Amino acid sequence: MDAGAGAGSKAGGSGAVGRGLVLCADDFGLGEEIDEAILTLIAAGRLTATGCMVAGPRFAVDAPRLAPLAERADIGLHLTLTELAPLGEMPCFAPDGRPQRLGPVLARALTGRLVYAEIKAEIGRQVGRFREVFGRSPDFVDGHQHVHVLPVVRRALFAAFDDGTLDAAATWVRDCHEPVSAILRRGIEVPKTLLVSTLSAGMAREAAERGIRTNDGFRGVTAFATDQSYRANFRRFLEGAGRMPLAMCHPARPGGGEAVGDAIAGARHDEWAYFSGEAFPADLAAAGVRLTRLGRG
Repeated sequence: MDAGAGAGSKAGGSGAVGRGLVLCADDFGLGEEIDEAILTLIAAGRLTATGCMVAGPRFAVDAPRLAPLAERADIGLHLTLTELAPLGEMPCFAPDGRPQRLGPVLARALTGRLVYAEIKAEIGRQVGRFREVFGRSPDFVDGHQHVHVLPVVRRALFAAFDDGTLDAAATWVRDCHEPVSAILRRGIEVPKTLLVSTLSAGMAREAAERGIRTNDGFRGVTAFATDQSYRANFRRFLEGAGRMPLAMCHPARPGGGEAVGDAIAGARHDEWAYFSGEAFPADLAAAGVRLTRLGRG
């Protein structure tokens, strides 16, 4: 069953009681199926944040439809350094201007081979593109494939706050760190989640030093399986502590306009089926969880 007009109250509206959870859909702007799912779910009260890929092929087309939903969900910048071409020249990072793969970018980040000036300039360009389209700063910044937590990239992101490109009063940052015990107890994609969490260590402290808000608790890493396991996984994401935890998701509404080369399209459809159906609000209620925006719940 598709998400309907009355789904907001079922999924946890502002008047609901219980533990708060920010539910953030990544990848707005990457493809028509993705954008349709996000727009529908926000309108139905089933998402409370989405991150925009400003270099994505659908961003300029679909952003005007997202802008009026700003009172329902946080709209942020989903920083891209992989899988999409950069907005400007990066002669060392992407000498041919083509999209980069995560593996080589991760290796270069961990061995100190990313050029800080290039990364900082690209962050500035993507913030600028967001402002051009929405007429304001992003509500938050995170990274596609978690690139914002990588060495050099993290430093450049915080420098954007230090030099006034971003304002801590307006923009929060996603923290992907979790306690090891929580990751092991959950038991979902443990090696990958541990890596992301380890790379994120200290991020909340660096943000707090600058007065930048962050989520407290992070969930949502999966294997992007298409075996109908998503509901069972998400019910485990609803467990655990945190003042304001965040769960990421990647839904797409089937029916045409699939993003070119999207390796996780099938998993996105499974997530759409869950979040647009009746099981999702039932699981929230059973777990005593309400959806909220960061700092507004």
